[in-house]
Amino acid sequence: MQNYLPESYGNHGKIWDIKSAKNGMIYMASEDGLLEFDGKTWGHFKSYRGYTRSLYVANDSTIYAGADMDFGVWKKNKFRKFSFTSLYPFRKKIGGVNEEFWGTYQIKNQMVFVSHQNIYISSYKKLTKISAQSRFSNSFFVNGRLFLADEKKGLFEYDGVQLKLLFSYPDNSSLDVSGVFFNGNSQRIITKDKGIFEWNNGRLTPLQLEVSSMLIRSKVFSFINLGTQYYAFGTILDGIYITDLNGKIIQHINKSKGLPNNTVLCMNYQKSGKLWLGLDYGISSVDIKNDITYFYSKDDDFGTGYTAAFKDHIFFLGSNQGLYFADWNEMGNPGSGNFLRMVEGSEGQVWSLRNIDGNLYCGHDKGLFILEKNSLKKINNEYGVSAIAPFRKDYILTGNYSGIFVYKKENNTLKFIKKMNLIVGAVSQIEVENDHTIWINIPNYGILRTTVDANFNAVNRQIFPDSNFKGNLPHLYKIKEKIKIFTSSEQYDFNHQNNKFFPASEKVQLPVINGKLPGFYIPQKLSAEYNFFPIYNGFALEKLNFQDKNRFSSRLIFTKAQMFNNMGNFDLEENQKLPYRFNNLRFVFSLPNEEGVEYQYFLDGFSKDWSVWNSENKIEFLGLKEGTYSFLVKAKIGNQISDVKTFTFRINPPWYRSLYSYAAYLLMIAGFFYFLKKYQENKLKKQKLELLKKEQNALREQAEKHRQEMFFEKQRQLENEKNNLKEEIKNKTIELATKAKEDEDKNRLLSTINEKILEIENNPNISKIRLGEIRRTLKTYLETDDHTFEIQMDELHQEFFKAMRKKFPNLSIYDLRLCAYLKIGLNSKEMADIFQVLPSSINVSRSRLRKKLGLKPEDDLFDFLNNFE
Repeated sequence: MQNYLPESYGNHGKIWDIKSAKNGMIYMASEDGLLEFDGKTWGHFKSYRGYTRSLYVANDSTIYAGADMDFGVWKKNKFRKFSFTSLYPFRKKIGGVNEEFWGTYQIKNQMVFVSHQNIYISSYKKLTKISAQSRFSNSFFVNGRLFLADEKKGLFEYDGVQLKLLFSYPDNSSLDVSGVFFNGNSQRIITKDKGIFEWNNGRLTPLQLEVSSMLIRSKVFSFINLGTQYYAFGTILDGIYITDLNGKIIQHINKSKGLPNNTVLCMNYQKSGKLWLGLDYGISSVDIKNDITYFYSKDDDFGTGYTAAFKDHIFFLGSNQGLYFADWNEMGNPGSGNFLRMVEGSEGQVWSLRNIDGNLYCGHDKGLFILEKNSLKKINNEYGVSAIAPFRKDYILTGNYSGIFVYKKENNTLKFIKKMNLIVGAVSQIEVENDHTIWINIPNYGILRTTVDANFNAVNRQIFPDSNFKGNLPHLYKIKEKIKIFTSSEQYDFNHQNNKFFPASEKVQLPVINGKLPGFYIPQKLSAEYNFFPIYNGFALEKLNFQDKNRFSSRLIFTKAQMFNNMGNFDLEENQKLPYRFNNLRFVFSLPNEEGVEYQYFLDGFSKDWSVWNSENKIEFLGLKEGTYSFLVKAKIGNQISDVKTFTFRINPPWYRSLYSYAAYLLMIAGFFYFLKKYQENKLKKQKLELLKKEQNALREQAEKHRQEMFFEKQRQLENEKNNLKEEIKNKTIELATKAKEDEDKNRLLSTINEKILEIENNPNISKIRLGEIRRTLKTYLETDDHTFEIQMDELHQEFFKAMRKKFPNLSIYDLRLCAYLKIGLNSKEMADIFQVLPSSINVSRSRLRKKLGLKPEDDLFDFLNNFE
C-alpha cells in the first residue's frame, strides 16, 4: 500500500474520480482540476472554475472531463502539455441550478456527460440533451451499458438513443444505488445502506451474502470489478471490502490496515493489480497482485519483527517485544489487526527462531529457550542468541554476544557441551557449509570460515574483513549449497579454488521491500512458498511465484523533453530542429506506476555505450555539438526489459558554421587573395621609395649616433674634471688643516716664549726660572697630542654634523668625525694616523657606524655619506 496525503499532491482537494491510461498513467478528478501521476511526479492542469467530478480516458493523450458547470476534452499537444476545450453550451445557471457532471462515458461514437438534472450526448459535433424524470443520483457503466439511477423513478438504461426504465423501486421507496454488476445472467444492484439486490426475470430480490451485513453497516459509496474474479466495495465508514463472485470476504482494508481515511469516494483498478482509492482525506494505491504482503504493528501491538518460523500450522514471530504466534489461516484477513498473541514469558528481544526436528528453538536476549506447550523453557543463560544452526547429526550451534556455544540434542532438549574456542565477539550468523566447515558473521569485524575438529575446536580459520567488501552490512547467504555474501550495494560468490570472494556474475534478484531493516534484508525462508522480511514497525511476507511472468503493464513514455540555457526552459517536440544556443537537453522518462523500475539510456551521436542501470528517470546533456541525435531509453523490472523508446532531434550549427556562413567565408577568402595581389603590386612600387627612406634614415641614425657619442665623451670629460676637483679639494683641505695646525702651533709657542722673555727682561732675577719654564713649555708642546686638525675639520663640516645629529641623535663626536673623514675620502690608514690608532680599529669603528646608520650589508657607506643631505 502507498498512501499520498493532500500535501504530497499539491493540496488540490478531494479526489472524485480516478482513471488509468493504457500507458500506465493515472488521472484524477480533483477539486482543483485534473491531476496526472506517473508514480513519482504529479502534474496539475486547471482551465475552469468548478471542481472536476468525472473522467473518461479515451487514449494516452485525450481525456474527457465533467466538472461544475462545464464539461469538455483535455488533449495533449506535441509538447506533452494538456489544453482544455469546453463542450458545454451554457455559462450560467439554468433555472437556478448549478449543474455538476458526475459521470463521463463513451458509448460507441458518443460521449455522454451526466449531471443530476440531465445527460448530454456529444456526437459528430452535435450536442443532445435528455432530462432526468426527477433527479439522477448516480450513473454506472457496466459491460458497455450505461445505467442511471433516478432518485424516485428507478433504474434506467441509456441505449444510445433514449432512456429505458429497467425497474421501479419497490413499494415506492427510494433505493440509493451505489453500483451495478452482472453475475452470470443475473444483474445485481448495490445500495448504499440496504445491501445487495438481484434483478432477474423482472423481480428485485435482496441477497444474503457474507458481505451484505458489512455493507449495510459501513454504507457503500463506490464499487468496482477487480478483473473477472473479485469485487471491491468502497464504503463511507470502514474502508473497502474485497469479495469473490459469491460475496465471500477475501480482504478488508481500512484505516487499521494503513489507509489514511475510511471513506472511499472512488476507485480504479489497473491491470497491473493496483487498486487506486480516492479517499475523503488523501489517496491510496493498494497493489493487490503484489507478491509482498505487509503487516504493520499499529499501536505497537507486536513491534518490529526480527525473525519468524512455522510449527504445526502456527506462525511464530520474534520481535523486539517478545515471541508472538497466530494461526496461519487467520492471517489472510484479520478483522481487527490484533491477530498476534504473545507467548507467555517471552517478553524481551527475540533474535532468532529455528524449527529443528519439530522443536522450536528461540534465541532471546536473555538466553536460549525451547517452546513447550505455548510457553518458553530456558535451556542456557547465554545472552543475545542471534543465530541457531543444526550441525552434523545430533548437535546445534548457537551464536551469541560472546561467541559460539555447542549443544547436543538429548531427549527433546539440548545439553550444553562447550564454548567453541578462538571465536570471540558477537556472532550474528552461522552458516554450515558441511560437517567440517562453518561460516561465521561477526558484525564490524568480518566473515570467518573455519574448520571444526572432532572436539569442536575452531582450526584453520580464514578471516574476510568487512573492508574487503563494497557496501555496508555484509550478510551471509547460502543458496543451492553455494556461499554468497550480500552487502548494501554488491553481491559476492565464494571461489573454493582461490579461497576468495569475487563479485557475483549472476546476481540474485531481490524483491523491493519498503521499510526494510539494515542488515536484515536477506529473506528468511519460512517454507517452500513464503519468505520472511523484517521491516520497521512490522514485517513482510513474500509469496514465492516460480512461474515467469511479464510484469510490464505500463508503457515506457517520455514525460518531459526540454531544451534550456540561461534564458529559460522550452519544451521540445520529436524531430525538432534546435538552435545552437539551446544545445542543453533534459529528458524525463517513466514506466508509470511500476515498482522497482531501473532505466538505461544511450544518446546516439554522443554516448560511447549504454549507461548503467539505475532508478533515476531523468538525464541532462550539456553543450551538445550540432548534428542529429537519437535518445534511446529502456526500462527493467527484475529480469524483464522493456522495448527501447526513442526520441530524435537535431541541433542546428551556430550561424558562423552554417552553409550560408561557409559560402560567405569562400567569398571572403577570394576577396582576400584579390586584395592581397593588389597589395603586393602596390608594395613593389613603394619598395624603391622605402629603400631611399631607409638610407636617409640610416644616415640620420649615424649622425645621431655620432652626436650622442660626442655628448657622452663630453660627459666623461666633465665627470673626470669633477673627480679631479674633488681630489684637489680633498688635498687642499688636508693642506689647509696641516697649515692651520702648523701656524697655530708656531703662534702659540712663539707667544708663550715671548711672554717669558719679557718677564726675564723686566726681572733678571727670575731669568733662570723662566728659562726653565720656556724649556719645559717647549718640551710639553713637543710631546702633547695636537688636536688642531680635528678642530679645523669640525669647523669645516658643521652643517653636515647638524644634519647627521638631527637624523641620527645617537652618534658620538667620534662617529661624526669618522663620517666627515669618510665623506672627504680618507682611507683607513690616513684616519689611523689622524686618530693615532691602528687601521684595524678604524675598520671596527666603520662597522659600528654602519649599524648605527641602519645600513644593509649591500649598502655602500661612502655613497650614503656623500648623498646625505
